[in-house]
Amino acid sequence: MHFKALTLGALFLGLASQALALVEGQRFHQSSLINKAGEARADGSLRVARTGTFKQKLHHGNASNSQTFQQRYFIDSVYARGEQAPVFYIICGEWRCAGTGSYSMAEKLAKEVGAHLVALEHRFYGDSSPFDQLSTTNLETLTLHSAVEDLASFQRHAMAQWNMNGKWIAFGGSYAGSLAAFYRLKHPELVTGALASSAPVLLKNEFNEYDAHIASVINRSTCGDKIREAVHLIEAKLATPEGTAEVKQIFQASDIRLEEDFLYAAADMVAAAVQYGKDDVLCGMIRSNPDLIAGYAQGGLAVLNSMGMTPLSLSFQSAEDTTMTPDSYMRQWMWQSCQEFGWFQVSNTTSEGTSRSSRIDLDYHDRVCQRLFGKNMSPDGALNPVWYAPLFDQTTNRIIFTNGNNDPWLRLSVTNDSPANPGFDIFMMDGAAHCHDLRATINIPAVLAAQVRFSAIIKGWLN
Repeated sequence: MHFKALTLGALFLGLASQALALVEGQRFHQSSLINKAGEARADGSLRVARTGTFKQKLHHGNASNSQTFQQRYFIDSVYARGEQAPVFYIICGEWRCAGTGSYSMAEKLAKEVGAHLVALEHRFYGDSSPFDQLSTTNLETLTLHSAVEDLASFQRHAMAQWNMNGKWIAFGGSYAGSLAAFYRLKHPELVTGALASSAPVLLKNEFNEYDAHIASVINRSTCGDKIREAVHLIEAKLATPEGTAEVKQIFQASDIRLEEDFLYAAADMVAAAVQYGKDDVLCGMIRSNPDLIAGYAQGGLAVLNSMGMTPLSLSFQSAEDTTMTPDSYMRQWMWQSCQEFGWFQVSNTTSEGTSRSSRIDLDYHDRVCQRLFGKNMSPDGALNPVWYAPLFDQTTNRIIFTNGNNDPWLRLSVTNDSPANPGFDIFMMDGAAHCHDLRATINIPAVLAAQVRFSAIIKGWLN
């Protein structure tokens, strides 16, 4: 999920995940939300009553290591009523946190129930990095366990320091939604419940279902065959140095060195369009242009421009820079992907079930991990016994999973096709894309219906 860090005024829903940073899909998350800046807050402003940094432990569970770093937080208590006011814990993911306004639906609900809004920036992103260099050694404490324990550590501090002793509810979208679910799983004593929107929770390396989902959407949009033909034409161009230079120039991607990185960036243009409900823009331009490569590039660049992104920012080449800045995200996210999550969006390879080059396979992603960190990707799904499987223990409850049926990430989330757990509330929203339900101003009937229902559930938790 890769996303650039921006101020809330420019930010989107607050999120973004940018590249959905990604992993990848996630990189688009942040940017797409940023495009909804006008919808981000009920009053259009970034209203923060208290902001600061918290001295966070770098190594949780290691009493012999006292290293700390400064982790940024935001608190907005304008709606809070009474000493036992509930607290909506806005979880920020792989982007520079823009404050408590990241999820406008959560703010709307906070106003209704009189809740505090509290946001914590993720370690190693934004202004909360322990180091100014993102070397392999320095990244070793960027783990799922550490991120969850950061949430717990800061919550305990807020309860003791500011008497925030009402019930806490976690909110998160995309990877931050995963954190919301896992936080409820690991710390039910602290958080009363969680809303996990578009949250991937199944850990697997070869995420070919992503490409299959993208293909199914563009096939319905009647441009799937044209995109696949364009990909074959692009691959043919790459057979010669002259053709390579020509096609990269068409895609405004001359600065991407490796052919596979370029093919990946081109594929992510289509993925971004589908994931964020812009596939009609992409397909319309492809269908209207007799030159398939030019039409693909025109449509893909239009989608990226609307998100403030470039082909280079989609490529793994951008993760080679080890310098930490507030806007860095790709290198950190790829570290998390290579070491823990996987979620590598490989070609599905079937004739009509793919949208990308067959050269974008698992071996390519393993070479990326080696290139960036000098390590192979971790064993497939190694952490599922720690994180995914326990979700379906009958003692795990009060987690709401929401997904749009147009979102490829739903394949890794919890849906009605997942193992049963009566403690979950599951909403599949027809016509919705990634994290649509976190926006208070969305106008999709299925999303509106889901928001009414999960708002009632959360209010029930607070009684």
